[in-house]
Amino acid sequence: MLDISMRELRYVAVLERELNFTRAAAAIPMAQPALSQAIARMERRLGVELFRRTSRLVEPTDAGSLLADRARRILQDAALAVVDAQLVAGGTKLRVCVGDPSRRLARQILGAIRAEVPVHQTTVPWSEVASQLCSGELALALGPEVVGPGLVSELLSEERVVVLMDQSHPLANYQILTIPLVAQHPMVSIDRTMSSWDANVERMFERAGHTPRWTKSTAFGAVAGADMVAGGVATLLVLESVAADQPQERVFRPLTVPWNVGWFLSRREASQDLPAVAAAITAARIASVLNRPAFDTASCERCNFN
Repeated sequence: MLDISMRELRYVAVLERELNFTRAAAAIPMAQPALSQAIARMERRLGVELFRRTSRLVEPTDAGSLLADRARRILQDAALAVVDAQLVAGGTKLRVCVGDPSRRLARQILGAIRAEVPVHQTTVPWSEVASQLCSGELALALGPEVVGPGLVSELLSEERVVVLMDQSHPLANYQILTIPLVAQHPMVSIDRTMSSWDANVERMFERAGHTPRWTKSTAFGAVAGADMVAGGVATLLVLESVAADQPQERVFRPLTVPWNVGWFLSRREASQDLPAVAAAITAARIASVLNRPAFDTASCERCNFN
């Protein structure tokens, strides 16, 4: 049986991705001549040409593309096996990403998880969460639904979105608001590098034929954004739990078109039976039930508001 090391599999995978020996060597990292020699030795040992080389081009053969594809899977499985072994042995903390850790429900769920297992909380751009869950860099993610191969997103709770403003704002005179009304006034923008919130708001407004009037300044999260409505200059679309925590001079109003946002707990399907991950999932489920918002998210007509 031919012996191929994990290191050699990585060489093939990186070179097939970069299509250039110099770039591939820098990415590994190693010296370019050493990489070229290692690939040549592999080809001689396998009796298969993996890459066609010219003075300007490196191109994988069909055999090279197949081996690179399988190599990536093997390398990822090996890395995940190490991560899962460390979790089983208790040798590492669960890395948990929270979409907006300033929100009440997120704090309550994360606190319940911490009470059961060691946790390292982190915040990364939500666009990177799926890939980090797949790679094992993250064990769990709490926030919007995450979609990806081998991932599971479980709905824990739902909250409705309301319009938060200072009591001096003109819209505070209404008891329920339409999107056309809200679109006439500046609205606080949330940092797009860390959250997809603004994009979600824009889609909601576009369906009604309108475009949000964003403030020039952006806020890192919902709680920071809430401070920007002071003085009646702007409004903020926000979850009701955040709006309910605001000072008395701030009020919130529901929209005529109900908009509920889910809190999801996402993880790799293959890891959810590991003791630490399973304990965290159970704690999150219990916390979400115990701390479910008292207001009714199903019908705006039955909701109490200021």
